[in-house]
Order: sequence, then C-alpha cells, then structure tokens
Amino acid sequence: MPAKRIDDLANPTVQGVWEAHLEGELAPGDIKDDVAVRAVEVLADKGYWTWMFQAATEDLTSWQDPQEDYWIVDPKNGCIWEWGAI
Repeated sequence: MPAKRIDDLANPTVQGVWEAHLEGELAPGDIKDDVAVRAVEVLADKGYWTWMFQAATEDLTSWQDPQEDYWIVDPKNGCIWEWGAI
C-alpha cells in the first residue's frame, strides 16, 4: 500500500490520523504531517478523538470540533486555543 498524506485519509479525525500513523500508512518525512501527528497525540490525550483535521503549517495545526468550532493546536507546548481567540 502506498504511503498517504493526512489530506488523503478517508477518516481525517484525530482517531483516523492516529490509526493511520500506528499502521504506518502515512508518508514519512512530511513536515506538516509530522506536526499534525504530534498534535494528534495532544488531542488524543485530552479525549478529542472526533475532532477533524483542517490544515497544518510547520508549527501549528487547525482542527474542527463536532460543534463546528475551529481550534489551533501547538504540538510543541500542548496549547489549544479557539480560532480567532488570540
């Protein structure tokens, strides 16, 4: 099976990204995907399994919760804040 990017996953929730990571489905070495996987670790630890991946930069990721609110996650320090709250 060829490696995928997070944007190509059928299930881009925290749970889906985590499972794809554990199963080795994600392409290694992509900086944005690596940041997203680290953010998934933060979100999973807090129980946010249904949050949907939106985008990633080299430093931050954005996610949508089930209530359709948007959140930014900094995987370096574990901070989560609502989009536009800064």
